[in-house]
Amino acid sequence: MLRNKKYLVYILLLIILGLAISIPLIRGSFSLAASPKNRVAVLKVPAGSSPTATAFQPQNSTPTYIPTDYPTPTPTNTPKPVNVRPISPQVGVDPILEPENQITIMLLGSDQKYKGYIGRTDSMILLTINTDDQTVKVTSFPRDLYLYIPGWTEQRLNTAFAHGGFKTFQDTLQHNFGFRPDYYILINLWAFEYIVNDLGGIYVDVPRVVCDDKWGHGLSHCIYPGTKLLYGKEALWYVRSRMTTNDFDRNYRQQLVLKSIMNRLFSLNTITRIPQLYQTYANNVTTNLDLATLISLTSTATTLSDSSRINQYFINQDAVNAWVSPTGAQVLLPNYNMIRGILKAALNSP
Repeated sequence: MLRNKKYLVYILLLIILGLAISIPLIRGSFSLAASPKNRVAVLKVPAGSSPTATAFQPQNSTPTYIPTDYPTPTPTNTPKPVNVRPISPQVGVDPILEPENQITIMLLGSDQKYKGYIGRTDSMILLTINTDDQTVKVTSFPRDLYLYIPGWTEQRLNTAFAHGGFKTFQDTLQHNFGFRPDYYILINLWAFEYIVNDLGGIYVDVPRVVCDDKWGHGLSHCIYPGTKLLYGKEALWYVRSRMTTNDFDRNYRQQLVLKSIMNRLFSLNTITRIPQLYQTYANNVTTNLDLATLISLTSTATTLSDSSRINQYFINQDAVNAWVSPTGAQVLLPNYNMIRGILKAALNSP
């Protein structure tokens, strides 16, 4: 039984670190979609644990939307922009049509800082895996996307999972955007650090300087341009920092790290690391993916050295409007028409 679990975790690792997990970090844009499938819980965290995303990105992927420099939008306490159509509690949007033989997986990274705390999913990436075409599309969602969460209220998207689990998260995406992801993988903060350290660190091509004062114990920290070897703590800081940037730039950095994790994974003899990786996932990952589904994806995973099979998408600053809610929260209002267009492409909609 243990051997089967290790095999399952190894496949899971290849998919996560080879398709792109947890935090949005590369060049491109991510998308969500899927029809429900049978779900079997195969890995569960201890009671009270929450996830944090660990991401993995295919090499030399072909980006669709390429983030460059993202100035922080200036929120204004004005009426909602006219080009944003609010979704009422009663009426959702029409479903997005999807092809057969397609699986969608939400990679969710929790900001859980300690066991017993239900964290928010500050990293949300959708994998659209078409097993017929053997293609993968990756879509990233901003955490501050402000929309209606069915059965609750208008709130940020990153609070949906904490409020009602994966079903509420699915309901929220279906209600607002017309698609429902099939599966999810939820990872917490320290699991991300463990994985990077288990790989012996990762080499990241840092494009520009990032500094903030959130290193811990009141200290500041910077990473400067160039190829850097990052270990767990610094890699996690790099994908989370936004004090001197913003969420869009952070998504870009997260995808850089996902790609670096993938490159590192395949440059090492990962077979010898299975015991460490198994312990990391068994204790810190929650997913409804079953072994049969994971095995069905391996043939697609083996084709990903062909970068033309991978496309990334971002719901970026062009698809949202900065706004201050009546309670004073600085949020992002979705431009539903624009986001629907991104999602249709990412979900291979006819």
